Amino acid sequence: MRSHSLSRFLTLDALRGAAALVVAIYHFSPSWAGYLAVDFFFVLSGFVLSHTYLYRKTPLTFREFTLRRLARLYPLHIFTLLIFMLVWIGIHGQMPIQPDGTLFTFFQQLTFTQNIGLNPSGLSWNYPSWSISVEFWVNIAFILFVVRTTRSSAIFLIAATGMMVIYWNTGHLETQAANYFSYLNSGLLRGLSGFLLGVLSYRFYLRFGEDNFWKRLTIYIEPLSLVGLSIVVFSRTGKTSSYDFIAPFIFMLIVTSFAGETGLISRYISRFHYLGSISYSIYLNQIIVLLLVNHFMPKQESPMLVRLAVFLSLLIVTSHFTLTYVENPLRSLGKKLSTGIGRQSS
Repeated sequence: MRSHSLSRFLTLDALRGAAALVVAIYHFSPSWAGYLAVDFFFVLSGFVLSHTYLYRKTPLTFREFTLRRLARLYPLHIFTLLIFMLVWIGIHGQMPIQPDGTLFTFFQQLTFTQNIGLNPSGLSWNYPSWSISVEFWVNIAFILFVVRTTRSSAIFLIAATGMMVIYWNTGHLETQAANYFSYLNSGLLRGLSGFLLGVLSYRFYLRFGEDNFWKRLTIYIEPLSLVGLSIVVFSRTGKTSSYDFIAPFIFMLIVTSFAGETGLISRYISRFHYLGSISYSIYLNQIIVLLLVNHFMPKQESPMLVRLAVFLSLLIVTSHFTLTYVENPLRSLGKKLSTGIGRQSS
């Protein structure tokens, strides 16, 4: 079994950045299956948090883990939420109006509860943040209920059951706000299933990552998994498809095989690991930038490819700025505060 290390997975960083750009392109032109990149995030999160927390040499307490996750997720979420509000008011001359009430929606955003079933009306405010809400609460469930001795078969069963429930009730993975059986939120279920597949992916990586046969095999698995994903995404007749449920399992294979960086594709992709550094900023900045592009470059007045190029360029530049001057400083401050609180409580 491969020993745990603190090394970064540069190829996975690059893939995270690419997935963030895919989601942005999807929101720019929401007529294809780009929403599946969110499921890649969930699988990747399960892999990375297993590496960082579940298999670390010195286990963290529940308090330490929660504070660290808040320090990672919360500062940029709140910053972009406020910027979104200001941009929306500047363009529309009023606060965003939501079916369940503006103040209640704002409170949900402040407490990471915007996608746990309290708002069945749909997405709200800086709407990609629905998955950040799911991410946080799935992380809490992970640290509470998953340990090293948790059987992989049990983890797989829960993940597969979650996917089947979504399949029976929705038929595809473009769902986040529906409440099945009046209380089971589809976004939470989608996030939990993908995350658990990521945990299994990391366990497979630990078991076989140093195996010479596996290393040789990944040379072929890398391109084949990408071909399989392309078939799932582009072979459909409409935007959504039951093929969606194949994607998280392909993502599981992609994350496992690309993590070792032994194939030609993964070694090449690793050069773009900086995209991973700005991926969280890309994800939370995208709607703000898109609002501005749509306002100053109306669809009927500018060619689509020109608008897309402007949108992605501004998004990357803006995300570099927020990483440097907002995300990193606030994350560092949050870590210091969490460390101080952790010491006081010990």
